[in-house]
Amino acid sequence: MVLIHEPTKSVVLNVSDPAYIQSLIPKFSKSLAHPDYNLAVKHTMESTRVLRNLGYDVPSPIQYQYPWPGKYSPFDHQRLMSDFLTLNDKCFNLSEMGTMKTASALWAADYLMSVGEVRSAAIFSPMSTMDTVWKQDIFDTLMHRTCGIVHGSMEHRLKVLSSPLDFYVVNHDGVVLTEVVKCIRRRKDIDLIIVDEVSMFRNSLTDKYKFLEWLVEKKKRVWLISGTPCPNAPTDAWALARLIDKSKVPRWFGSFQRETMLKVSEHRWVPKKDAKDKAYAALRPAVRFLKTDCIDLPPVVTENRQTSMSKQQTQLFEQMRKELVIDMAHGQITAVNAADKINKLRQILCGVIKDPASSDYILLDHKKRLRDLEDVLDEAAAKAIVIVPFKGIIRTLAQELEAHGHTVGVINGDVSPKMRDQIINQFKHEEHPQTLLCHPRVMSHGLNLTVADVTAFYAPIYSGDEYEQVIERFNRAGQTRKMTLVRLGAHPLEWEIYRMVDTKRLNQKTILDLFDTITY
Repeated sequence: MVLIHEPTKSVVLNVSDPAYIQSLIPKFSKSLAHPDYNLAVKHTMESTRVLRNLGYDVPSPIQYQYPWPGKYSPFDHQRLMSDFLTLNDKCFNLSEMGTMKTASALWAADYLMSVGEVRSAAIFSPMSTMDTVWKQDIFDTLMHRTCGIVHGSMEHRLKVLSSPLDFYVVNHDGVVLTEVVKCIRRRKDIDLIIVDEVSMFRNSLTDKYKFLEWLVEKKKRVWLISGTPCPNAPTDAWALARLIDKSKVPRWFGSFQRETMLKVSEHRWVPKKDAKDKAYAALRPAVRFLKTDCIDLPPVVTENRQTSMSKQQTQLFEQMRKELVIDMAHGQITAVNAADKINKLRQILCGVIKDPASSDYILLDHKKRLRDLEDVLDEAAAKAIVIVPFKGIIRTLAQELEAHGHTVGVINGDVSPKMRDQIINQFKHEEHPQTLLCHPRVMSHGLNLTVADVTAFYAPIYSGDEYEQVIERFNRAGQTRKMTLVRLGAHPLEWEIYRMVDTKRLNQKTILDLFDTITY
């Protein structure tokens, strides 16, 4: 029998051999003269580990001794995630997208810092979530902690790493920079490594994986986070498992492939019936919550993800921005034509511009935004809806996504009502398509798309009403999953549009305010 006595911060037990436990943790234990309990143990991380190794189900002290700082109170499942992380030095959090894994990891890290078990942490994340997710969550959750973004020139990266901070947020590709990874590996005070969306490291043949493997092998604590650890095949688990515990999988990839996959032709393998179970068994120790299990989650979790422009987009954007600044100086920008001017900048950000002479769309290099969109789709637990504000880019996105293995349906003004109904019916009732690319105006009313649990905005849209209506396509009666709303943006102009939509301030008059984001 185990009881947590909060006033004395103790674990009280009734055990058959109290003297044995006292011999293991003499500093933290004492005998009790009580009818129900005969031993009291100070509730610390060290004593908890000892008791758990002896088979006693003692929770982490974080559950009872941590103030859970920040703007928001933790949900029950988040407390359990943090509990698990504090008790497992090297482990996985495989909970689905939208279960708020980030805050749970930060609370766990903060608690371990407060008791002296962690000094500082390096967080590896996709570029799109460095600022808008990790940095923002550190600010919202752990206001008393410091963090730095390790990105930019090598000089700047090393300068940030030389600063005494609690958290260092590094982009995934930063792990292949020899000076950066050597600095993190060499620093003994960086004793916690957190890798977000670790499924991006599932290919053991890449330099990115090899550098990460080299980095984490000497670190005491490594927490790997992914809602979709095996996005393509159960064999994706092999490389990830080896980052935590090489004994969980065979030494060679081919052996694990034969355990989990069946070869049906010279170049084709299909998963065996128990492949998923074997893959998750390899990814241990792990905690995993499904959205449907987290009944205390808010109905829609919003994630803002920072993307970036290509060199071509940056050049065209800057050229047009300078022209607009001149027009403003000469009084040529009015409430009437402001939206049209801003639209041209928004098109560039999306990866397309419309030729005023022919009305044809000219494609720009938009690989970075496409990559970040694919990251969102790979993380989805069910189907996904992607809102694209300009139809000139929708067909190209569909072709690019399909070339990368996604099944895609397209709905915009060019699709006939009959074909639109057919695509929607397939999306709702058949396995494919998994992704629906839509123009917001054809999505605004009357559709029930609760088969999706992710809605992503490829870029912001102007109408607050359309924005709310789009969200309601999957946030309505019949929805059985928790939902995630993802918003991509590469420039302050886009984030200001999102903010105006959030505050219901987007109208013809406030469009002029958007020019403040480009007049620098």
